[in-house]
Amino acid sequence: MSDDPNDKLSGMPFGEALQRFAQTDPKEVAIITNATMKDGEIERLIAAFEAAAHFDEDGNEFWFARDLQGLLEYERWENFLSAIRRAEIACEGSGQPVQDHFRETTKMIELGKGAVRQIEDIRLTRYACYLITQNGDAKKKPVAFGQTYFAIQTRRQELSDQASPVAVPASEDEKRVFLRNQIKEHNNKLSRAAKDAGVVTPQEFAIFHSKGYQGLYGKTVPEIRRYKGLPASADILDRMGSTELAANFFRVTQTEEKLRKDKIRGLNAAYATHYAVGRQVRDAMLKISGIAPEDLAVADSIKHAEKRIKMDHPAQPLPIERAARQEPKLVAPPPEVEATPIEDRRPVDLRKDLWKFALLVMALRADGVISTTDLINELPIYIHVPEGSQEALAGRNDNKFSQLVRNLKSHKTAKTNFIFQGFAEDIKGGFRITAKGREFVKSYFAG
Repeated sequence: MSDDPNDKLSGMPFGEALQRFAQTDPKEVAIITNATMKDGEIERLIAAFEAAAHFDEDGNEFWFARDLQGLLEYERWENFLSAIRRAEIACEGSGQPVQDHFRETTKMIELGKGAVRQIEDIRLTRYACYLITQNGDAKKKPVAFGQTYFAIQTRRQELSDQASPVAVPASEDEKRVFLRNQIKEHNNKLSRAAKDAGVVTPQEFAIFHSKGYQGLYGKTVPEIRRYKGLPASADILDRMGSTELAANFFRVTQTEEKLRKDKIRGLNAAYATHYAVGRQVRDAMLKISGIAPEDLAVADSIKHAEKRIKMDHPAQPLPIERAARQEPKLVAPPPEVEATPIEDRRPVDLRKDLWKFALLVMALRADGVISTTDLINELPIYIHVPEGSQEALAGRNDNKFSQLVRNLKSHKTAKTNFIFQGFAEDIKGGFRITAKGREFVKSYFAG
């Protein structure tokens, strides 16, 4: 570990944060973010946000969007309104009535010398504030802080609403689901930061994310699966307990912060940064508990945890779970469909075999549906993409590999195409596997 007092991963405060965040204790939110903000700034933000709350005649708390705009350091209302509109879309997508959380209103402001003017404003619930920060500009420190603070505070409110007068700590299932959704959200932000640093192609992104795991675990993802006794197709994050998820949450958020703060540029520098942060998280865990992340117990599928939560609280699904912009969930295939890592299989001819692995990726999704863009990004997880296939095509945004993937759709009328043969369906923006396709996957990837 570094002795640099400015190193946000050094010393006991990080270890305490790692352990306490796994418990989703809102009192410890300052520990999570104090490494990136000046002394006292967190307390001022918390106090300012809570002080900005209003209460209606029924005692319901709310915030004015104009006040939140200032707290999150948006200079222009038009820019802040864009974040609000994205939050409203997320709210609607979560199944919540938008009008229950975003209520348009107007208010009068003084212009000086007794003059007043009416301006538009929006009354926001705490949940709406959470959604706005999740859809805000993470480059603004108050927004980045709010993405942690509002999420945990919303979770605390949810527990309070569900519970008796005595506060009940979050269960292991609730902690796992909460953290897993946070990692999904922040992995997207990490990928954007990596792109700014120079990580561009699907293969480069696969290597970049693998470097973080190698730093944290000392192993590649396939090696982690084998060490933990997981199927080759398992999403390792979905099989982690809350402590291990918390470690990965710190790996993801701290790497994003370092890439942006230090303005990391260049492919190798981005790789090295992710590896170094992962290694520091590992060192902290070994120093504090003496337990390496790969030696933490494997949990059952996160989907089972979600089901248990819904059974315990059928009338009140988790708002954070509903609101998160979820990636399509991966589901464990039947045992006979375990996707052996491509390095253990025969060489792949992209022109002849690409469609087979495209079907595999679809089969690992609950609804069997995938967009063309996601397919381009996920296929390199299962197959090796030759360097020559990453060369950009003249006058196009595609490279040779991505064009081959797109050809799976554009050549659908060819008799040799897997859509023409009935293994998949052509849908808007992507593909859907058919029953015939699922049977093929079971047979082809069985041995």
